[in-house]
Amino acid sequence: MKPKTPKFSAEDIVDCGIDSIRFVMPKATLNGFLKKIELLGRLRLISRNKTVKDYAEYKLKGANKPLFDADEKHPCKIRYVSFKRGTKSLSNTMLVVENSSELNDLCKKRKKPFGYYVCVVFAGLFQPSRDIFKETYRILGKFLRRFKPYSWDVAVDFKDRGDVNSKVKGKFKESVKECADDVISFKTSIYANRGLKSGKFYAVDKVCLYDKFEKQTNYHKQKIDEKFKDWKRLEVTFRLKGKFMDFIENENFKECVEVMDEIADKLTGEFPFGVYLGKFNEQIAYFRDMRKRLNLSKTIF
Repeated sequence: MKPKTPKFSAEDIVDCGIDSIRFVMPKATLNGFLKKIELLGRLRLISRNKTVKDYAEYKLKGANKPLFDADEKHPCKIRYVSFKRGTKSLSNTMLVVENSSELNDLCKKRKKPFGYYVCVVFAGLFQPSRDIFKETYRILGKFLRRFKPYSWDVAVDFKDRGDVNSKVKGKFKESVKECADDVISFKTSIYANRGLKSGKFYAVDKVCLYDKFEKQTNYHKQKIDEKFKDWKRLEVTFRLKGKFMDFIENENFKECVEVMDEIADKLTGEFPFGVYLGKFNEQIAYFRDMRKRLNLSKTIF
């Protein structure tokens, strides 16, 4: 018999999920695919939506990864497709990044002209304080069946009364030392920007710990009940190797889960038997079979 899945209330804030998935591909390839799935005409520059523009620049630049210090002759451009009318976050959007410093470095490495590659980002997939539209997952599923993902972010939510600041930088550094280094702290976040650990199917790119309640209420201006004030998030970015459908069919993703288990338990001491994989398992089941049901309603108010 399979062990019963433990039941948690929303107030426990104990869950793990895939929050972002990125693809890197030639611009011409993306154009052809977007035309095929009838999304090319919906692509807009983020300058047309101030909210998305602010969030995109915050998400992609940040203190830990300056993506916008690109070549002056080839300025970084970000376009987006919204799957929700009047969207006010990166959830329910698809971003297309062109001429970032990371992409330009890739062009140099592969001896391609600047602008040859673009990065497609589906962010905000695991956001308990927001409703996610099924269309977002439907389009993402099409990408996963057609392209190899470049990387994904796996996040663990938990409760902790302590603050996330420079005072806990030492504990964070000790917890991630086998997986990543180059640790910095910025406001209510701590980052390890250089991945060290890798396996047959993945490589750790970076690790981040931050105060999720503070971010959602102060930066995103969401009204969330004070009972969630201890909400923290640990997020690990993994570079992925190989086709995504093989990755999940053969359950190679368990290598990433083991890394999450190790870091989360060292950091909190609350996960001796591993992190709770409620949303993560639901997402994996959907990507295997897109007829599966997904609970996309927010659980934190």
